[in-house]
Amino acid sequence: MQLIKTDHENCRKCYACVRACPVKTIAIKKGLPEIMEEGCLACGHCVLACSIGAKVVHDDTTMVQQWIAQGQPVTAIVAPSFPASFAISGGKMVSALRRLGFSTVQEVAYGAGVCAREYAHYYQQHPSKMTISTACPAVVQLVEKHFPSLLPHLAPIDSPMLIQAKIVKALYPDHKIVFLGPCLAKKYEAEDVNTAGYVDAVVTFRQLNQWFAQEDLDWQELADALWDNPKPELSRTFPISGGLLKSSNIQEDIASMEIVVVEGAGRCIEVLKAMENGEFTPRFLDMLVCEGCVMGPGMLSDKSYVVRARQVAEQVHQNQNKEIEKLSTLVDQLAFERVFTPQPLEKKSFTEEEIWQTLKETGKYNNHDLINCSACGYDTCWEKAVACLQGMAEKEMCLPFLLRQVPSLTNSLMDMSNKLMLSMESINFSTLTLKGTTSKMNSKNQHLETLLAETNVIASDTLGLAHKVLTMVSQYEVPAGGHNGPANLAAAEVADIKQIAAQSKLQSENATRVFKDIAIVLTRLKEDSDMILEQEKAIKVVTNSLEQIVATYDQLLNIGAAMANIGRNYV
Repeated sequence: MQLIKTDHENCRKCYACVRACPVKTIAIKKGLPEIMEEGCLACGHCVLACSIGAKVVHDDTTMVQQWIAQGQPVTAIVAPSFPASFAISGGKMVSALRRLGFSTVQEVAYGAGVCAREYAHYYQQHPSKMTISTACPAVVQLVEKHFPSLLPHLAPIDSPMLIQAKIVKALYPDHKIVFLGPCLAKKYEAEDVNTAGYVDAVVTFRQLNQWFAQEDLDWQELADALWDNPKPELSRTFPISGGLLKSSNIQEDIASMEIVVVEGAGRCIEVLKAMENGEFTPRFLDMLVCEGCVMGPGMLSDKSYVVRARQVAEQVHQNQNKEIEKLSTLVDQLAFERVFTPQPLEKKSFTEEEIWQTLKETGKYNNHDLINCSACGYDTCWEKAVACLQGMAEKEMCLPFLLRQVPSLTNSLMDMSNKLMLSMESINFSTLTLKGTTSKMNSKNQHLETLLAETNVIASDTLGLAHKVLTMVSQYEVPAGGHNGPANLAAAEVADIKQIAAQSKLQSENATRVFKDIAIVLTRLKEDSDMILEQEKAIKVVTNSLEQIVATYDQLLNIGAAMANIGRNYV
């Protein structure tokens, strides 16, 4: 199961998830983030940091709905932080979950009370041992994967979720168990080889709210029902800062710093580093990766910590619960111990020379150039360079490096744009010239066609006249037998008429020959004209293409200008 996926189509490449990840287990591949499961804590910080919702959390809701639809008995165990997500009483929450089809509904706060008792016993038995609490599964992931040398200091005690699940399994062996809460890391805990087999599905409050919306529940008509477990009282404060210590009656000692509450991923890492280096040796650490479970990534609320904590505290002494006979005897028979498995990450080490070589690729040549702006998501330029060498980051993630390239990029684009515009003008001029030549040739063609038609008519008329004259002459010509026609002409007149007719016929034949030549010339001119027209079409295509290129470079220039503005604001 991949707990958190990135929707690459919606991702804006802002590196907010990289910046939020406390252990930098998000790799950037071709500009897009990829969560590396082997180092992930499932803290959900990247989910909260992604304002556009490109981080998608695995959802077991459909699977749970199928179990219910198939008639499988399913128990809901609800985290005590629910009042900070749902502004309803515990009784209405029970009614709503039963309306969804859950067979029984129990509070994880009851398991938290048992957990507090286990911590009290362990602390009494090991008063001088340096101990890290393990109620937070993200803390367990942090130590197992990133601080495996501190594994012996993890308290070998089940989390409240696991304790409650074990109790339910003992009461209802055939039930599926679904944890409802604010924590994503519980999904890892449910599948951990050392803790698997008790919790069958994990649904966050945010996912549960979507389920409620699908069912269109009317909260007003829901009656208050009883939780299917004894009242847990003070252990309902577990999701509030220091809740484990309060429930266990272990007093925080700020003066000596021997018993300390540590919250927040960054602070947890700082403390663990100090412990690993021997700089800090507390007796007991109540450690949470979130700032209290009420601030978990699966919560619905947008309220501040104090408001959420107050909403939880208000229900500590409210709500009615069922009493289960002999439950305390059953709990005493169960074991709530757990073990841990180191899962150290293999991280290559690099020489200073290798790291500086990588830094130089982004224009950083000395310590003065290491501005540590964190725009890439890493706290320092040095860390980012190491991440590049590890294949977790890319040099293009460096914003100042990109901004320094803007002026030269803009100048290059402007130069290319100017050259393209000159080419456009030249091509447009050539096109106009060709259009003019073609127009003239077309005009000549039309004129030649008209002239040819007229000449052919003249030649035809002349030829006809010649034939008429010859015919007429033949009528008046003295026959060989000496018999005259209707009117005798003088021999000289007949000779003149014959000469005129012969000349006319000759002229007609010459005209015909000349205009045959003209027709051939005209055909050639037409062919030339067609060729030029094809050239003109081709030039139009080139012109259109160049216009598109210029438009593209205009867009790039706008981008360059915008980047320049960012650069000015940034510096």
